[in-house]
Amino acid sequence: MKTVKFLAMTAAIAPLAAVAVPAVVQAADAEEVTEVVVTARRPLAESDAAALKAQRQSDSLVSVLSADDAGNLPDQNIAFAIGRLPGVGLERDQGQARYVNLRGMPRKWATISFDGLSVVSAEGRDSRFDNIPSAIASQIMVQKAIVPSMPGDTVAGNIDIRTRRAFDYKGQKITGKLGLGHVTLGGGEEVDANLVYSNIFMDGKLGIVAQASYYRRNMATENWETDPYLVQRAAAPGKTFAREFEYKNYRLTRYNSSASLRADYRIDDNNTLFASSIWTIFKDDELRDNWIVRLDQGTNAAGVAYNSDANFTAADPKFGTVYGARLNGRIDYRDSEEILATNTLGGEHRNWYGYDVSWRLNYTLGLNGGDTPVTAAFQSPSSFLDRPTAIYDFRNGDQNIVRLFRTGGTTSARTQGDRVFSAEEFNVPLTSIGRVAGGETTQAYTAKIDFVRQTELFGLPTKVEFGALYTARNKKNENETYTATPASLTAKGFSVPSWGTLAIDDPYKGKQALGYTFRYTNQALTNDLVDQYINAGAAVRDMSATTSNYWKINEKQAAAYLMATTTFDWGNIVYGTRIENIKNDGRAYSTALAKYLETSSDETLFYPSVHLNWNVTDKLKARFSLNRTASRPDYDDLRPNFTYSDSNQTVSGGNPDAKPEKQTGFDAYLEYYGDSAFVSAGFFYKDIQDVLFNQSATFGSDILNSGTTNRSDYILTTLRNGGDGKLSGVELFTSYSAEKLVEDLGWSDWLGGFGVKASATLADSEVTIPAYNVGTKAAPNIVPARKAELPGTSEGVYNLQMIYEKYGLTVRLAYQYRTAWIQDIGGYTMVGGVAVPSDNGDIYWDDDEEVDLSVRYQINKNLEWYFDGSNLRNQGARRYGTVSTNPIEFERFGPRYVAGVRFNF
Repeated sequence: MKTVKFLAMTAAIAPLAAVAVPAVVQAADAEEVTEVVVTARRPLAESDAAALKAQRQSDSLVSVLSADDAGNLPDQNIAFAIGRLPGVGLERDQGQARYVNLRGMPRKWATISFDGLSVVSAEGRDSRFDNIPSAIASQIMVQKAIVPSMPGDTVAGNIDIRTRRAFDYKGQKITGKLGLGHVTLGGGEEVDANLVYSNIFMDGKLGIVAQASYYRRNMATENWETDPYLVQRAAAPGKTFAREFEYKNYRLTRYNSSASLRADYRIDDNNTLFASSIWTIFKDDELRDNWIVRLDQGTNAAGVAYNSDANFTAADPKFGTVYGARLNGRIDYRDSEEILATNTLGGEHRNWYGYDVSWRLNYTLGLNGGDTPVTAAFQSPSSFLDRPTAIYDFRNGDQNIVRLFRTGGTTSARTQGDRVFSAEEFNVPLTSIGRVAGGETTQAYTAKIDFVRQTELFGLPTKVEFGALYTARNKKNENETYTATPASLTAKGFSVPSWGTLAIDDPYKGKQALGYTFRYTNQALTNDLVDQYINAGAAVRDMSATTSNYWKINEKQAAAYLMATTTFDWGNIVYGTRIENIKNDGRAYSTALAKYLETSSDETLFYPSVHLNWNVTDKLKARFSLNRTASRPDYDDLRPNFTYSDSNQTVSGGNPDAKPEKQTGFDAYLEYYGDSAFVSAGFFYKDIQDVLFNQSATFGSDILNSGTTNRSDYILTTLRNGGDGKLSGVELFTSYSAEKLVEDLGWSDWLGGFGVKASATLADSEVTIPAYNVGTKAAPNIVPARKAELPGTSEGVYNLQMIYEKYGLTVRLAYQYRTAWIQDIGGYTMVGGVAVPSDNGDIYWDDDEEVDLSVRYQINKNLEWYFDGSNLRNQGARRYGTVSTNPIEFERFGPRYVAGVRFNF
């Protein structure tokens, strides 16, 4: 009997390769080996091997991310984790990955599911992933080619999170981590912890796994905004002037926490029941103090208005002086909270009258809270002598700046006085202070059943699958608004607060050069004052704001599908169709008509698809897919809470008649599974019909008519269907391990730890925005049709990971770069017969890059030390309007570092 110990356990990148055994073990071949003790692991290699095995065996086009043998995924949340996969672009908030763009497509085209069951996001069609910790997942599958068993609104793909199950392990298992870190910008701390307990009871019949996680980060943000841009003048074509400039001094604490519990009960070998509950909470305690310089409220030295044809003709929009600009101060304490709670009861039954049966009952609750505990506004008086002279310098798109000076002289001969470094030195009295509470609540009830039967079709082995789903969802928006004015405060005996009475003397937490400064405000004091104002009746509830912002949408979806997988010697074909009927009912209050408005719609859609999986060789696989999908309007886009202006003959609000965007997609991919490398290359194309845009057109409804007033001919600007589009692209990916090459060449063993992963997604998109009317029916002003890119689409998304993994050490240096992409398609108007942006026009996020470092070292079989560094190059995020020379926002977040231990028992 002999016990053999070795230092490094290796796992090949190829999914079917066995775990490599070092020579010392092979040399002991002649002796009886009864125990092998592994003292070091290769977590990334373990994860890759499991992921590629699942990907190769899939009957549709997928990318997979698997936990390592200890059950760990390498990133804090799901968004960060899947951002390492090919074809995945990230949209960030405050530097933290939040949304995903699959293959350059809009984020609303990606859906989310847990264990194969699609769930509704608290935000609506936009699925968020920053509030889902990676600790709950054992595997994440990004399904890019849609099959009939998936929801029809899965256009870009579905991110399916397979949660941990107790039967994944052989018995009791306890894993977790505890990390502490530092945020360089603002000097805040970062805490990251999770704990997973799993065990099997009742002689192997009952498995229970429980998980909890907690993440907190204190940080500051550097931010300036130059926004929006004024409409161009015919007398000065090409010149666009910024309406205002502001510094936003952010202080924030961000929390992510979760808890989940899953119980699986094996009745017998063929029948299993389970119950699971997953709760995730995202909380953003954000303090925004900002001072705004309203350039458009000032003039030149001769008193000529900044917002005039004469100024547009003579002045430089990038550098100049404005006399008597207005100062606005704002305090906004945001207490955003998003909660997702999904609870599922289900069962798996094999060989039930020849069928395998799977069923699910689910209730999901989503809360998208948008509380603003304090919102306050300050504004300078009307006299230009009380206002600053502002010198603006927007020539550096990464560092726009405004400097403040005293203003003197007369109305038509204004002069620049002494430099003023603090905006607080000007007289800027309070105009209002109050509170907003409430938000959106979403509930979803889902029943789903699936049947699978192995049979023959035309003499060929065929797996037949069919099933049905029914979902009832409702979403409503409710809030409360309280507002106090100087008059209402004085009437109740309160003194009117100034910025100075609310300020604290904490130093500025950012590092950018400021053209003017102002102090942070005291959160506790300001919150307490608003409490006092509300309790004393000085801050009065605005009932009109509550009623006018109320809306509720009910959605009922009934779906059925039939699909088959027929197997040939060379591979298989997956084919079938899905049918969905969607009914929507909307209800909202019209303040103008003093009544509730109710609307309804009903639509049935078919989603056929066919997929071909061809095993060209034992290592080369080809995949082809043709499918039909549709993206439905978001819930708030369907709201019927209309407002109107009789003088302008215009209507604003949602669009209950908006129809789904429809897409026809084609995919062609090659995948090579080598001994040390994996390579994939693919082409994708989507043809899009009934694209949804914000457009203006005749209202066309009598719902707002009253008395003799016919408002059906008014112009409604809202989300509408119109125009077609297309998206095409190429996706490339490779991963390579040097281990086998080093072994074959006889090089030093330590060189075998090097590896690389690289991906590139190159996309091109185009949508036609139809002509629309920005005037009235009586006096039309038609903006001609134009072409634009599809929102969320970058021309290029690139990922590069350099990896070293050997002797218990894992190092990963990751780089992601994506080119600019449209965030929102903006409005245009006609000036001098030319279509120009009505303000910012199309809004873009500029090129984005991120460099992260992860280091892990296995101390022993139970403990691992880790270090993570994020945003190491301190890249900022920049937005611009229409052209990159018109930046509207720049923000920077600073690098972050966290270190800690992972444990596995």
